[in-house]
Amino acid sequence: MAITAQGKEAALKALKERREKNKDKEAVDNSKLPAGSPMYFDCIGCNGNIVVPESYMSRPKLCGECQAMKDLGWLVASPRKDHYEHQ
Repeated sequence: MAITAQGKEAALKALKERREKNKDKEAVDNSKLPAGSPMYFDCIGCNGNIVVPESYMSRPKLCGECQAMKDLGWLVASPRKDHYEHQ
C-alpha cells in the first residue's frame, strides 16, 4: 500500500473518531465569555473546537486536521455548504 493511501486511511479513521467524539458536544457560547477570552467555533468537518484569539480577522470553518484533509482533496464540501464529507 502506498504511503499516501496509508495516510488517507489513517486520516479518515481519525476523522471518524473525531466526529463520533464531538457529535453530542455542546457549542461554546462566546457571548458568555469574559472580554479578551479566545473565541470558539465548531469545525464543520468534525464538529471539534477551533480556538482563535478574540482579535481574529476571519472565522475559520475547519480545524487544522480537517483543513489538511481538504487541502489534500480528501475532504470535500457537501451540497449543504455547512458540512464536509470525505472523498
